[in-house]
Amino acid sequence: MKKRLFLSGVAVLAGLTFAGCSTVSDPRAERGTGVAVSYAAPFDQIWAALPEMLKELGIRVTGQDMNVGYMLVEGGGTMGDNATIYVERIGTKGNSRVEVVPGKTLGVNLSLGEMPKDIHNRLAQRFKRF
Repeated sequence: MKKRLFLSGVAVLAGLTFAGCSTVSDPRAERGTGVAVSYAAPFDQIWAALPEMLKELGIRVTGQDMNVGYMLVEGGGTMGDNATIYVERIGTKGNSRVEVVPGKTLGVNLSLGEMPKDIHNRLAQRFKRF
């Protein structure tokens, strides 16, 4: 009986540990929950332009994976604003979709600022929305 209780406890702890790690280590987990806009521009052009545009906004890139199409970014706000930017190809005519998902800490959105709006406004200055 004690052995079964012990093994059950180990299984629960392992499940909590792995569940926590999967959401923290996989920045794609929040995809589909942000502000998305489609642009009449190829993926490569948008991807290449993002770092400079973000820098102009005071936002720095803290991680990225072009093959998957995401950038982890952090602003200089007092709350330590962060977000994940997803860039994906859509259709066959060289269009792209950009989604900005504000960061969350312990399931609570602490980045209620203007980061998604600011990023999309800056992108729209250079690329046509559709």
